[in-house]
Amino acid sequence: MNLHLSKKSILKKTFQVGSLTLFSRILGIIRETLQVRYFGVGAISDAFITAFKMPNFFRHIFAEGALSASFVPAIVGSVKQGKQEESNGLMTLSFLFFEGIILFIYALVLFNTEFIVKIMAPGFSHEQIIYTIPFLRILFPFLLFVSSSALLAGALQAVNHFFAPAFGPSLMNIFYVGTLILCLAYQLPPTFLCIGILIGGAAWLGMHLYFYWRNGFSFGAINSASIKIFKQVLTKFLPCLFGVSIFEINLFIGGMVASYLPQGSVSLLYYGSRFMNIPLGIFAVALSSILLPHFSRVVLHAPKRLSFYLLEVTKLVTWVIFPATLFFLFVSRNFFEHLLLGKKATAFQIDQAVVILMIYIMGLWFFCMNKILLNLFYAIKDTWSSTIASAVSACVNVLGDLLWLYLFFTYDLTSIAPYGIAASAVLAGATLCAGSFVFLKKRHNFTFYAGNFSNFLWRYLVQLGLGSILFYTAYWMVQAFFAQTSWEHFFSIGLGYWPLTGGLALSILWLMYRTKALFGIKVYFLDMREAL
Repeated sequence: MNLHLSKKSILKKTFQVGSLTLFSRILGIIRETLQVRYFGVGAISDAFITAFKMPNFFRHIFAEGALSASFVPAIVGSVKQGKQEESNGLMTLSFLFFEGIILFIYALVLFNTEFIVKIMAPGFSHEQIIYTIPFLRILFPFLLFVSSSALLAGALQAVNHFFAPAFGPSLMNIFYVGTLILCLAYQLPPTFLCIGILIGGAAWLGMHLYFYWRNGFSFGAINSASIKIFKQVLTKFLPCLFGVSIFEINLFIGGMVASYLPQGSVSLLYYGSRFMNIPLGIFAVALSSILLPHFSRVVLHAPKRLSFYLLEVTKLVTWVIFPATLFFLFVSRNFFEHLLLGKKATAFQIDQAVVILMIYIMGLWFFCMNKILLNLFYAIKDTWSSTIASAVSACVNVLGDLLWLYLFFTYDLTSIAPYGIAASAVLAGATLCAGSFVFLKKRHNFTFYAGNFSNFLWRYLVQLGLGSILFYTAYWMVQAFFAQTSWEHFFSIGLGYWPLTGGLALSILWLMYRTKALFGIKVYFLDMREAL
């Protein structure tokens, strides 16, 4: 089996994973829209989001974050050396250890639910706590299913199988959306929705088990070799637990602080971060998932080439994320006012949601780069540098949140308090990105060809500026045309708005790709003459 990924393979698999993630994000938008219709924006929605946040928080930092970052490089080494029994034994031992920890945590949650809720949302009223307790008790086992899936996904990624890990969230969202539809149609209680989510998690795990066995893996006997590798995984896991998950930790802390704000603030911050996560998941998470096992192999054979990859990945992230940032800023109000929140939120809450999203979007480039940079650290088996950078970033986030909380209580800044929480997360993301670059240069002698990147950046900004002007001109011309017809409402604020704006944006992006040579723009991963 050829485990090496060429540039063509990296692009192809990133596109495949990104496409599946896009499908998941579309389902996610439908899910959030139905969820707002079902819960509204208030005490119950805050309670449900807080309850579901806990297993999802552990999912991102424990399962899909630290576990993947520490486990994938280890199993890549075993698979590359053809040690199948060693890989199977490692999987068995990992399952027993990590899933045992999760069962222990669930026992703590089950018998101390009210105490856990008060830690998660210290500012919640008694009413909100009562709402949250049953939701959390039912939803927490979801973590058991997704963490098991993450372990199996690590083995699949080691043999360059990315379909199941990428399609898993879509499969779960199908169950989630289906259950929401039933709840809305038959006025079913929220506990029914929680059970539907658990069934979706079980289906997610079942799919991974199928592909795990289909790719020749199994669960084998634990031997001395697998124990030795597992110890190496553990030495990387604890630093990874904090480092790779800093974005989720920052959002979680922000949610805790937001629990002191007026009812609905937790929901608005959640929806803002969820919409921002669309481009983050479609592109950055997909690309970093592909690059982690690839970087792990490059380290073994050509470590000096990592500096070149870092430069070119940074250029690729910039090429994709800058226009995505402008697009999401452009559509933010329409999204909240006419698609997601609608009549379930007040005009003031819609204004708040728009500003929150805009603040999050301004940090999108940093969030995307952090996904790549942290996986690069784990590929070169340096977990402490990323942990230190993440610790500094977390301190920036906490101090920012506490400052805004102090100002909120001192000066009654009800209208702008959530903005400070979002801004703190962005500032923390920028801090982590800067710290990561410093550590790569100082500790690992990485060369970041600043002149090359600067030359790319100014040329690209010129092209992007012209492309933006063309987009806005075409958009307003089309709107002016439809304003004279009966289709005005459909294309200005209705469902037709999204294929119109999305189609125009993709057309401009395609034109920018086709004309990049005219501006002297060179991006290694976009040179399709070699890649395809």
